Amino acid sequence: MATNAIETAQQENGSRYWFESFLEKGKEPTDSEMVKIYGGYTPEWKSTYRKQVTALKGFLKGNKGYQYSRDSGIMPYIEGIATKDCGVSVKDRWNPMDIVMVKTNMKKVVEGTIRELTNIEGMSKDARLELLNAYMRETLRDKVLIGVSLKAIKKTKLSANAETSNMADTKARIDINLIEGSIKCDLTLGKKNDYLFDTGELAFDMKTEKGSIHGQSRNFQYSQPRNVVQTDLTPKGADAGAKLGKVSSTAMDTFLTGLNMSRPISPSKHPHIPPVGMWSDSDKQYWISLYNRLKNENIDFGEVAVYQGGTLIQKGFENVLDFAISYEEDQMDRSSAGRFSSKLIAMEWADIWTKIKSKKKMKEWCRCLYYGAKKEFSSKNGPFLKIY
Repeated sequence: MATNAIETAQQENGSRYWFESFLEKGKEPTDSEMVKIYGGYTPEWKSTYRKQVTALKGFLKGNKGYQYSRDSGIMPYIEGIATKDCGVSVKDRWNPMDIVMVKTNMKKVVEGTIRELTNIEGMSKDARLELLNAYMRETLRDKVLIGVSLKAIKKTKLSANAETSNMADTKARIDINLIEGSIKCDLTLGKKNDYLFDTGELAFDMKTEKGSIHGQSRNFQYSQPRNVVQTDLTPKGADAGAKLGKVSSTAMDTFLTGLNMSRPISPSKHPHIPPVGMWSDSDKQYWISLYNRLKNENIDFGEVAVYQGGTLIQKGFENVLDFAISYEEDQMDRSSAGRFSSKLIAMEWADIWTKIKSKKKMKEWCRCLYYGAKKEFSSKNGPFLKIY
């Protein structure tokens, strides 16, 4: 998958070109055409694009005659109105569409209607956004305007799926709850690899009507010493086809605020996660106190110990903390600091889970995570077709 915004744009434009060529012209683009659009084009990517376009063709049921937009055309037109007139500050929190398709013979009508609905004098930005979303739902049902969100497709998956989201007419998933005893915040340091926590996350599992969902809260780029921690969901069993992903911070903030709580502070801004090499006794005491408060909760901390060269050298959280600090200060591994700060924030997430449980709001929290990952937690979320 992409490692930066430039490569992401190339990959998505590759999908756009495949869609246009295959659906409108009835043929696959040539390899030379694709390399000009995406320099990293490989046989594996050809397979991915084939799966995507096949899923889209199945959704369209023979419809064609579209314009396909990403960097120009109707997609930036809609995004500009959503930002300027509807109060959208982060595009993907509103609508994660990567490509927008519009019927060629309806493009001017669609643009004019969107402009009219979102330009009503005296109407709040929230109300305009609701009108925009309602119109986009209507045009998605009619297959006139289709925002497409592209998700990763595993090599082992023979075909991609296509499903609509935020259409306000799907059956709600309500039977989602924590699997008791599944919260794990492993504090083993150096057993799998010297100088590194064996994992960097808080892990948990939720049961559903159909199967289960595995979740983790961690830094997804360990090479960054103080990178943001995100929560990601991966369905298992019968739920495995319903691709989820990162949980919206807006969804979590809305839920936690209602309980007079808040998400952990980012490692780069945390008052007790200083820059590498600047740890104080008070910083260390904060995390020691947190661990002492949590160790009697139903959380699996694994073996709270330090290993070097496969040999156990120390036990206890204070020793784990001291060694982790020394490892990141001495730069013993390029991921030492990133895993360390991620693990500390994971401990704060463990604290949040225990507090939610004490408030008897666990089932509601699990539903919040599920719909936050689907980007379906509010009427202010825009509709889209998800291909995964």
